Amino acid sequence: MEFFTLPVDNFDLIILLISCFLGSLVTTSVGAGGGLFVIAGMSMVLPATTLLSIHALTQAGAGLMRSFIFRKSVIFKVFFLFILGSLIGYSLSIHFLVTLPEYVMKFILGLGIIILNFLPKFEIKKVSNYMILIVGTLTGFLTMFIGAMGPIVILFFSAFISNRQLIVGTLAWCISFQNLGKAIIFGNLGFDYSSWIVLIVILIIVSYLGTIIGKKLLEKSNDVLFKKVLKIVILILGSKLIFDATNIYFSLWGLLWKYSFCYLY
Repeated sequence: MEFFTLPVDNFDLIILLISCFLGSLVTTSVGAGGGLFVIAGMSMVLPATTLLSIHALTQAGAGLMRSFIFRKSVIFKVFFLFILGSLIGYSLSIHFLVTLPEYVMKFILGLGIIILNFLPKFEIKKVSNYMILIVGTLTGFLTMFIGAMGPIVILFFSAFISNRQLIVGTLAWCISFQNLGKAIIFGNLGFDYSSWIVLIVILIIVSYLGTIIGKKLLEKSNDVLFKKVLKIVILILGSKLIFDATNIYFSLWGLLWKYSFCYLY
């Protein structure tokens, strides 16, 4: 019976269920944003030491279901090159010490996606295999420390893929398998998923329901509306990353000032 005991109380469970449902709905209907939405909800109730691990496996499961739904709307060449790059990014994240603080990485990422989002006609006429490989490597590296990489990946995909179904489908395959790889790495590094597995399965099922509704919304939209909504969502997500970065920065300075004051007096 202990296996079926949830590690969160009822109120926290409601927050997680709502976050995962709306996150999948947003990701499927707009293309990106759901991952950061989910990680924001999880950060309200989960310990910091478990946050990225639980987020990775939950999003991997939800993404794999989304990938199956969009199995006819995927560019497999892009997918395989992206995953190959992600594997390189994983290895770099494990073997190299990250010297940049988390708030610096979040600030750079947030500012970068906002700038790219508002570049006039940000398009790539001809995408090379190396470009896809580089984006996969970059996001594979960053996802181990920051979390959701959907916003930067969809900005890249939307620059050379015009069909919104192909954008969402290819993104679903790339991000779900990237999250799966990350979850496996966290497990190999020592994170124990056993006490969380029932909760994760519940969240994946709820995410699937959000995906079904999100797909219906996507089918009712058009390419022009899709790109306008996507720009708004990317702006919000970029601003959220910058806000998180400044919040972490001032929190660190607050702690430093507090301990310095205590040391002096």
